[in-house]
Parts: sequence; structure tokens; C-alpha cells
Amino acid sequence: MGELWKRLNERQRKIVSWLAVGVIVGVGILLIQPSSPSSIPNSLPVASPADTQGSDPSQERLVKELEAILNTMLGGKRAKVFLTTERGYKLNIAYDLTSEERWGTEGLIERRSTSSPVLMRNDAERKEVPLVLEEIEPTVRGVLVVVDYEPQMELRLMISQAVATALQVPMYRIEVLFKQ
Repeated sequence: MGELWKRLNERQRKIVSWLAVGVIVGVGILLIQPSSPSSIPNSLPVASPADTQGSDPSQERLVKELEAILNTMLGGKRAKVFLTTERGYKLNIAYDLTSEERWGTEGLIERRSTSSPVLMRNDAERKEVPLVLEEIEPTVRGVLVVVDYEPQMELRLMISQAVATALQVPMYRIEVLFKQ
């Protein structure tokens, strides 16, 4: 090690010294850390239903409407609905596409394409809005309905049929659970 140290110039010796100090500090931090499991929380924080709903307004609207229908059907506030969607609300906007071709001096072709959204002017409100070609609603992947009733097969079928009809979701994607 002495020979290697003698071969290094002053700048390299400084770098090696700082690296050694860094390694010693890192090992020291690893050794000082407490290994007691009491510092680790036993339970993870549970997400509230408002957090799991997401911020998609169309999903919240669907949940509220479905809960209102089921609560009317069951009499009172006895149903809670949770939706799982594949994707959010999506708009397809019209674009104005322009392309031009220009011949260069050496026989090269230069092509340019530009696209800009088509805007419609609303003079009454003094604003421009894009022309919407298609509005795509979110795709519902699954529905969970929790009902505050005694378990009954007829009630489960009736709730599943109501949800399937309202959301156009197949029955196998609907789960009805009863609180006990």
C-alpha cells in the first residue's frame, strides 16, 4: 500500500482521502442505525373512500347517481358504491392539418406539417372553445356495492340487475356485499 501511495500525485491523494472519509462515515451511519422493530409502524395508513375515488368528476357523478338510485330502491341511506374505471373521461378534438412540400436546389424535397386545434368562437361569452368530435366516457371495470341489510339472495340479484342496467356492465363485474 505504501508504494501505491507514493505513486499518487497530490490531487489523487486528496481524492482518495475524501473517499476514505466518505466510506468511514457511511459505515458508521449503517452501524449506528437502530435495528429495533418497534420504530417501524405496525399498520400502514388506510386510504379513505374519498381518496380512492380519484378526482374524476364523471366517476364521482356516476357514484352519486347510482347511490341515489339504490338508496331510493332500498329505502334510506343503506348503499355505498365503489367504481373501478379503466380510464378517465376523454375528448377527441378536431385539428386543422396543413402540409406543404418544397423542392430544394439539389432535388431534395422539404416537407412541413403543422396541426392546430379547430377553435369555435362564442361571441356571447367572448371565448374560443375547441371543436369536439367525440366524447368518450370512462369504461367501468368493476363495481362494488356495500349494503346495510341482512344477506338475501333476492336482494343481491335485484341490486346487481339495477347496477348492470344503469352502467351497462356485465353481471360478473358487479359484487354486492352485505354489512353484518
